[in-house]
Amino acid sequence: THHMVNRAAIEKMKPGVLIINTSRGGLIDTKALLWGLKQKIVGGAGLDVFEEEADYFFNDLSNEFVDNDDFARLLALPNVIITAHQAFFTKEALKEIAKTTL
Repeated sequence: THHMVNRAAIEKMKPGVLIINTSRGGLIDTKALLWGLKQKIVGGAGLDVFEEEADYFFNDLSNEFVDNDDFARLLALPNVIITAHQAFFTKEALKEIAKTTL
């Protein structure tokens, strides 16, 4: 599943497609996503995960410089929303996690 959404896949998508990823960061090739956004093939993206999220998510980096150019570019785009991998953080999901692990 690594880079399943890559440039070749994006080239086949209808213009204006919205890409939502709450699965795994490595599923999307970030450079290909940026290319698709620039070409206006991708109309927007909602990302709950990011390829290199361990460096950025779950840490307070309010006063830090984002040194990953691709991540910084995604953050700057008005048609991209990035959250810190919160998809699992619902009452139902936590109940299932507890039921499975206990």
